[in-house]
Amino acid sequence: MAICCPAQDARIEVWPNQILHRLSPLLTGACLEDVNHEVYGGLYSQLLYGESFQEKPQPSKPGVSGMWRSLRRGDARGEFWLETNAPFLGQQSQGLALVGGQGELGLGNEGLNHWGVNLVKGQPYQGYLWVRAPRPTPLYVALESGDGGAVYAERRLLVKDQDWQRLDFNLMPDRADRAGRFAVKLKQPGSIALGHAFVQPGKWGRFKDLPDRRDVAEALRDQGITVLRYGGSMVNAAEYRWKKMIGPRDRRPPYHGTWHDHTSNGWGILDFLNFCEAAGFLPIPDFNVNESAGDMADFIEYANGSPESPWGRKRVADGHPRPYQLGHLELGNEERVDENYWQKFKLLAEAIWAKDPQIILVVGDFAYTRRIIDPAQFTGADSGITNLAAHQKILRLAKEHGREVWFDVHVGTEGPRPDGSLDGGLSFIDALGSIADGARYRVVVFELNANNHSQRRALANALAISAFERDGRVPVVTSANCLQPDGQNDNGWDQGLLFLNPSQVWLQPPGYVCKLCARNYEPLLVKSTAQSFGNTLDATAARSEDGKTLVLKVVNLADTTITVAINLNGFAPRRTFAQVEELAAPLNAVNTADAPQRVVSKSRQWRHELRDSQASYSFPPDSFSILRFE
Repeated sequence: MAICCPAQDARIEVWPNQILHRLSPLLTGACLEDVNHEVYGGLYSQLLYGESFQEKPQPSKPGVSGMWRSLRRGDARGEFWLETNAPFLGQQSQGLALVGGQGELGLGNEGLNHWGVNLVKGQPYQGYLWVRAPRPTPLYVALESGDGGAVYAERRLLVKDQDWQRLDFNLMPDRADRAGRFAVKLKQPGSIALGHAFVQPGKWGRFKDLPDRRDVAEALRDQGITVLRYGGSMVNAAEYRWKKMIGPRDRRPPYHGTWHDHTSNGWGILDFLNFCEAAGFLPIPDFNVNESAGDMADFIEYANGSPESPWGRKRVADGHPRPYQLGHLELGNEERVDENYWQKFKLLAEAIWAKDPQIILVVGDFAYTRRIIDPAQFTGADSGITNLAAHQKILRLAKEHGREVWFDVHVGTEGPRPDGSLDGGLSFIDALGSIADGARYRVVVFELNANNHSQRRALANALAISAFERDGRVPVVTSANCLQPDGQNDNGWDQGLLFLNPSQVWLQPPGYVCKLCARNYEPLLVKSTAQSFGNTLDATAARSEDGKTLVLKVVNLADTTITVAINLNGFAPRRTFAQVEELAAPLNAVNTADAPQRVVSKSRQWRHELRDSQASYSFPPDSFSILRFE
C-alpha cells in the first residue's frame, strides 16, 4: 500500500549550531575478501587464472590442468599430462608433447573461469613462461580469439635445455577482442613442461606501473574509497601466511584456499600495501590468527623497520626502500573470541608491540544480532560465545601495554533496513565499556554484508553509515565485497559494490552510496531529527568547520514521494540554489554489463527558496538524497 505524507506531517529539523561531535572521514571504505575473484579477474593485472597449473583436470580433459584447455589445429597428434617430477611450483606442472601430424598442439587460457581475456588492438602485452624441455624445442605464444579461429599476435620462443628457464615476451594484437585467449603451442615434434605463465597489459593498462588493472583502480578512487581492508574469510585458510606472499611473484608457492582448492600468492598483503599507498587509501591488512609470533614480528620489521634492519633490507630488496608506516592490522576474521583466541592474540600482540608499539591491533570479531545487556551472559553472537570474558582479557592486555585495541564487528545490510546486528553492534560498544576499566578501545565495522547488490542494499548501507555517524564512536566502516566479477559469483556472496568483467567496470547502487557520502563529507555532525508516517524518513546533517556549508543526508524508505518541511533553524545560505545528489530506484534495481547506468546518482541544482530557514522538498520513493547548502 502506497504511503503519502503531506508536508505538515513529514518534517526534518536541523540545528546547525548544535555540534554533536566530529565525524570520521573513514566511514566510506570497502573490503577485499576473496582473493580468487576480487583479486584474480579483478584488481590484479594478471590476465590468466590457474597460472601455476595446480588444478585437477576436468574428467573430459584428462592430463590438462583444470583452468586451461587443450587446443589443436590440423591433424596434430600428441599428449598432455600433469608433471609431478620436480614441478616448478606446488604439486605439479603441465606436460605437453607433439608427436606427429601437421598443425599445432597446445594449451589455451581464457582467464577467470574461462570468461575471456580482453585484448585491445595495438596495445602491448607483457608476459613470461617458466618452461623446460629434454632437448632444445621451439614453442609459440599467441593472443587469439576464444575459439582459436583468429590469431592476433604470435611470438616464437626457444626452450634451450632441461632446467627450468624463464622466457619473456611481448605481444601486440592487431585486432580487438573482449573474449580472447592466451595460447602456448608446439608446431613441430617436441616435448615441454610448463611451470608458470603470466600475461598482463603494458604500462598503458596498469595503475602507476603496479600489477593492478588501471580501470579498476581508477574506478575505486572515483568511488570515493577512503580505507581498504584486505581480509575476510580468505585469511582463515590454514596456509594463508604472509611470508609466502613476498619476493618474485612467479616463485611464490600456491596454497589451499578458503574458497578454492588452489590459490595463487601472486598478489598478496605487500601488493595490497603498495596499491593502497599509490591510490591514497588507508590500508588495513588482515592476518591469519595462527601466524607465529616470530613471523608477525618479522612482518612489522618488514613493513615499518629501518632499511638497516634484517627484514627492512628484505623490503628494500623487494623494491620498497621507505617503511610503509603501517598503523593498523587485524588478527583473524569472524573468530570465536574465546580463551583459545585470547591465547593466540596475546602471543601475537606482545610480539608486534615489541617491534612497533604504535600499531593498533584489531580483533577479528563477528556479529551480534541481539542487544547485549549483561556482558557476562547473553545470546545472539554469530560466533556462539555467550560472554565477553576473552574480550576483557584483551582489554587488560592493551591497558598493561598502554595501547589502544579495536574490535571488528559485522553488520547485515540485506535491506532496505539494516538487520538486528546494527543494534547489537552498538550495544557491544557499551558492553565493552562496562568491562574496559580504563583500557582504550574502539569498535569498527569492516564488513557491511548482504546477499544482493541492489537499491535495497544501497538504502540499508546508507542507513547503517548514518547510524554510525550519529553514534560517533565507530571510526571505520568498510563494505563487503569491494569487487565482484560479473557472472562469476561461485562463492555464495552477491554483494559487490563495483562490478567488472575483462573489459568493463561499473558501480552498483551500494557503490553510489559510498561515492555520494565521500564526496559530501563535512567534519562536524549537527543535531537533526526526522519525522514521518511509518518512520520512513532518516536524516543526518553535518557542517563545515567555518559553518558556511551544511549537508543534509536523507533516506526515504517509502514507496512513494514524500514532501517534507525542512527547517534549518537559523542557517542562511548565501547561494539561492542547493546542490542535490540523489540515488532513487526500485528496491530490486541493479546495474548490468549491458545497462551499467540503469541506476546512477543524479545531480542537479535546486532553488530552495528558504524563508526564515524553512523550505519544502519532495524526496522520491526508495531514495538516498544529499542536499548541500552553501
